[in-house]
Amino acid sequence: MADDHLDAADDSGLLLAAEECPRDDFQKYHSFAKYERAIIQRIIAHGPVLLRGGRGSGKSALLIESFLQMKREHASTVLPVYISLRHLPLLRSEGAEYEAHFCRILSAEINKELSRNQLGTFPITKDVGALLQALEENARLLARRIVLLFDDAAHIGRERPLEDFFDIFRTISTSRISCKASIYPGVTKFGVRFDVFNDATVIDISRDERKDDFHEIFVEVTKKRFPQIAKKVAASRSLDEVSFGKIMGRAVTGNLRSFVFACNLMQENAAIGYPELTKCLLELSGNYFWPLLDEVAPKLGSYEVLVPPSQEVAHLIFTACARKGATYALVHRDIMQKQSKIFEILEYAGFFSKREASRAMKSGGRGVVYSVNLCNLLEMTSGRRLTSDLASQWIRATEEPYELRYTNSALAKIDIPAPGAERDLAILNKPISILKKSPAYPYGLTDDKLERLENAGLATIKAVAEADDNAILAINMVGKASLKRIRDVVHQAIWM
Repeated sequence: MADDHLDAADDSGLLLAAEECPRDDFQKYHSFAKYERAIIQRIIAHGPVLLRGGRGSGKSALLIESFLQMKREHASTVLPVYISLRHLPLLRSEGAEYEAHFCRILSAEINKELSRNQLGTFPITKDVGALLQALEENARLLARRIVLLFDDAAHIGRERPLEDFFDIFRTISTSRISCKASIYPGVTKFGVRFDVFNDATVIDISRDERKDDFHEIFVEVTKKRFPQIAKKVAASRSLDEVSFGKIMGRAVTGNLRSFVFACNLMQENAAIGYPELTKCLLELSGNYFWPLLDEVAPKLGSYEVLVPPSQEVAHLIFTACARKGATYALVHRDIMQKQSKIFEILEYAGFFSKREASRAMKSGGRGVVYSVNLCNLLEMTSGRRLTSDLASQWIRATEEPYELRYTNSALAKIDIPAPGAERDLAILNKPISILKKSPAYPYGLTDDKLERLENAGLATIKAVAEADDNAILAINMVGKASLKRIRDVVHQAIWM
């Protein structure tokens, strides 16, 4: 069977998600700052860990690097197992049904890892008690600590199964079994048995522009994945690599996935200076961040109705910050208590990034501090042009934050409906035609592949997600490389 040639190296600029990067190429495309190396050591150490961060903040990269480092440096004492929980049955079940799917998926992944390392086999089970017994027995026989790294443990639009996950997480965490999991900000449904403060160490991983080494990761990623841009920055009369890393990292509130997208936009530029950065930031605002809310909407389940008011709240804050010349917003805690999901959606989509959980407000009360992305801020700024003076002002970030209080008249005019009952995600019933290459899906599917899938009866996201690999491979001109691309794009559509 013929297959189109899909080379990961050719797509280095499009590898937006760490979990989709081939393991052999992982170190080639990923860099980690000093403080991220410290987080990796905490992941490797004993004890349960929850890694909390927004979309594209680097959760998966940290888990995968921890996994690879344990295999390289601790193979005689540790058996690491990386498990992606991007499985549709987990998203659509709860209770005993969720437990059965989870145990089957986890035991199958453990069995694969044991087989790859020629360390025996692991029984495929659907029961937590049997799973724990088998884990303990293998840890004892192998004289190794087993480290389970759960990626994508939480989905922003489907929260009910989370209680089941954390119940299992707590049950199988022992002195021999170390559980680690990535979650998004705003997860609150931990269940009655799981105490987040006592049953795990929570590590927040957002990249903070206030740290001295903030720019380093963006400089390193540019050199590794976009060497031509790095050369143009080095030759620039108005920029150096430090200022480039600071302003572009700050522009996307420290989000590497958005930074990679930005670099893709700049690859064709003959030179890199402030005019090119201006064009890039405005392009990100109009054709990446605002459309991203539309892309996220069908993944939100009962919270989909909150996307239009989220857009209005974001517009209000960016307009006010631009008028004040501020790059931070201080949101009163009364607003956060009533409308926290609005800010979780905006943080998930990269509009804001939380910096402080509580700060006193000038006019009384306390609030949450958010860093706002500079792309949308520039769009609302008079003149819509990034200059060296404006860049310096934004990087220094010495101005007072814009304060959003519950008495704000513009906020009061925004109609914010109550979420409905939990339901299936709308994305599952969308036609696969939405997965065509586009700003939302930069490494989407070609017209040819979409047509072949549709002709095979796989016309919706749900149909492709539920189809087994053999059914997709049976389609003419679809081989293993195309299968991986199809799976990656479908996973992006449902989970990212």
